Amino acid sequence: MQTTKSDAPSTPRPVEGTTDGTGWGRWGWRAFLVATAVTAIIGWFFAASMDPTGGPYAMDERYPFGSALRTWQVTVGFDWIAYAILFGAAGSVARRTGSRRLWGALGVSFVILWFPHVAIGIALAVAGE
Repeated sequence: MQTTKSDAPSTPRPVEGTTDGTGWGRWGWRAFLVATAVTAIIGWFFAASMDPTGGPYAMDERYPFGSALRTWQVTVGFDWIAYAILFGAAGSVARRTGSRRLWGALGVSFVILWFPHVAIGIALAVAGE
């Protein structure tokens, strides 16, 4: 039996809002993975900067992770690692569902995370530091 064009199985059209692995969708996903990895790596470096100290501990002087500044760095590092995990998981869900709202929320949260660091970097560059 000979098959005609109408009998041949057709390739289903992609669902609107999903990526088919080409073009902007693929590059966007790669950029997302890089952003997640960079965030986790930065968090890891901050978290690994801990300098454990023995007591007695005093507010604004001596903490279990080192000096006040070192303790701040360590806690921010763990925060960034947790953010990267949640960011990656939410991005995976957004990719599967094609949810533009979730992608938008991820974009806003990423901008909020990086805003103070970029602002400080620009201010230091302008000041010549």
